[in-house]
Amino acid sequence: MSPPDLRTRGRWPPPEGPRAAIVGSRRPSPYGEAVAEQLGLELARAGVIVVSGLALGIDAAAHRGALNGGGVTVAVMGTGVDVIYPAAHGVLAEAILAAGGALVSQFPDGTAPRRHNFPARNYTMAALADVVVVVEAAEGSGALITAEAALDLHKEVMAVPGSIFSPLSVGTHSLLRDGAGLVQNARDVLAALRLGGEVLDDPLATPKNLGFKLPGERDGILSHLSDVLALNAAEVARKLQLPIAEVLGRLTALELDGAVRRHQGGYVRALRRGKERA
Repeated sequence: MSPPDLRTRGRWPPPEGPRAAIVGSRRPSPYGEAVAEQLGLELARAGVIVVSGLALGIDAAAHRGALNGGGVTVAVMGTGVDVIYPAAHGVLAEAILAAGGALVSQFPDGTAPRRHNFPARNYTMAALADVVVVVEAAEGSGALITAEAALDLHKEVMAVPGSIFSPLSVGTHSLLRDGAGLVQNARDVLAALRLGGEVLDDPLATPKNLGFKLPGERDGILSHLSDVLALNAAEVARKLQLPIAEVLGRLTALELDGAVRRHQGGYVRALRRGKERA
């Protein structure tokens, strides 16, 4: 149940239906950001209300994914509902409201962002969700506070595995070791919610199972890449207004073809014989 003194903007209560909270690092890897956005998209398409915290990183990616999937998403804030934090997410907040979602807070209007507000906000986020999915979380992160709150409330906790070399995997792998549900794709979350639905078998789907043409003709994605300034897949997807899974598949195919290369956590165009590859 939602806290009795919850302040809201937008549609509240939201439409009937299951709710999944997607949480994680404010400084995710390109992989984590892509997974959060794809999970948000696929869950929204299946009728799940996506709950997150409007923060940088995983939260924003989950909200964007839900909006791209044509669904409803709820932002649980550590400020008053009239104080957007971070301020750069003002456009995202308006998009959430325009799509029939809501901004909610347990704090009075006008409350500024304060460090001690966010652990309490995380508990509220867990209370509003039926299941909590942690995508990336370093040791001691706020996402783990949300997971602990969910366990206290007898809600299911799930986690996405990551690289064993990444500190962002420490928290999620600890959750998995301790019995959290494994999330390999949106279908795992739907199963936990006792729902079915047509979703991609893998949030990082390959060109083969997405059905694109492999490079042979010039891929228009190249015109959005620089020779030196790396863009991650999520940034490219936003520029093209395409699903993150499609962009990841195309980038992978282009990389295999030698048309792009990885650089500084993103992608740049590869040069051949002094010219851009067509």
